[in-house]
Amino acid sequence: MIFLLYFGLNFQILPEKFLPDCYLQKAELLNEKHSLFSRYLYHSSAQKIYVNRKNPYHSIFSGTLQIYLLFAVFVLTLTSEISPQRNYFYTNKQYGSEALFNPVSFIFNGGYDVTQLQLVSNRIQDHNYREMWHTVISNLGHPLKSIQVYGWGRFLRTEFLPVSFTKNNMQWIPNYQQHLIGGGMMYTAMAEWYREQGAPWPKTFSFITVMTQHLLNEVIETGPAEGYSVDEVSDIYIFDLGGILLFSFDPINEFFADNLNLSDWSLQASVTFPNGRVNAGQYFSIKWEFPFWGDHALFYRYGMGALFGISEKLNKEEWLSYGIGFKTKHLVDLETEFKQRTIETGWHAGIFWDRNNSLLASLVVSGVKEYFIMADVYPGILKFGNFSPGIWSIAGRDGTFLFGLTTKYLIGAGAEFR
Repeated sequence: MIFLLYFGLNFQILPEKFLPDCYLQKAELLNEKHSLFSRYLYHSSAQKIYVNRKNPYHSIFSGTLQIYLLFAVFVLTLTSEISPQRNYFYTNKQYGSEALFNPVSFIFNGGYDVTQLQLVSNRIQDHNYREMWHTVISNLGHPLKSIQVYGWGRFLRTEFLPVSFTKNNMQWIPNYQQHLIGGGMMYTAMAEWYREQGAPWPKTFSFITVMTQHLLNEVIETGPAEGYSVDEVSDIYIFDLGGILLFSFDPINEFFADNLNLSDWSLQASVTFPNGRVNAGQYFSIKWEFPFWGDHALFYRYGMGALFGISEKLNKEEWLSYGIGFKTKHLVDLETEFKQRTIETGWHAGIFWDRNNSLLASLVVSGVKEYFIMADVYPGILKFGNFSPGIWSIAGRDGTFLFGLTTKYLIGAGAEFR
């Protein structure tokens, strides 16, 4: 994957919108004074600049990016194939949300997670993947320059340091929740999945799978018309790789698995026919058991929104959790020069039944019209002989109704009615 990224970056076409004025001025000076630089600028209807990798100002595969890719190799080396003490997040349960966990469903749920937003199409065929991929790779090609033009102080306040608590400056929250903690946990879980299947080099395959999901997520979230952005820089280079490195240590996995009961409660990944609408979303749950209140725990579910509540222990294996909070409706652009966004939200509430941290069923209602009522029953509850499918449905206030079936082998299939 790293070598593929290398060649893709070395020979990319960089849209002019990604280049600040200082870059263009330097380029013009170079063209006038140094004819040996093989840079060819033309203005077509697409307004694009073809960049030769010999030009130090415009090579997308910059020296900075080489350092970051070397860091990725370093992370992969540190997470070498050393057998862990035990499985922390995936134990090959044949029921609940864990029964649906596999590389395909994981990439699908995480990659298309942002399609739950109102202003992002949730139909697979609507996305211009080629242009969106170019946009993401172009932004990843100049990480330090992106931060410099954006402003180091603002970058640290909004993306990295948990010191800003105003609505427009809290991009660091999903960075820590979804990318660092969630992404790191999924790296461990995916390595455990590959190990359970008897695959060689489970951590290497997990690294490739997790980074593929992260890149797809950035592609779908970005859009083809975006300009310079530090979002991909902080997500991929800092928090995604940082999460993999953090969760490569057994004490970290043990803390989140045993003390916080961190679990993957993603949706039942499916595609509806004939319109190609996706049912996808990556969600995580935490249950911290009260030391002073037996059989009860503090409940937190997060993903595209957040729910806060209480979990009640039903028996030795099963819990019932209740939560209320907010669901993200759509992203709001704060600037045009850079991709800085905040969120608009609606109310959100749900009830969840799990067994050994594997979600069995849930009922969620929200103020988002497309997701007014969401009901999920995971495999292991309904049984037809040896066959136990998962069933999901979504009812919207706009009159739409979606219904689908899932199995542990492939992503599910559904239908849309109005």
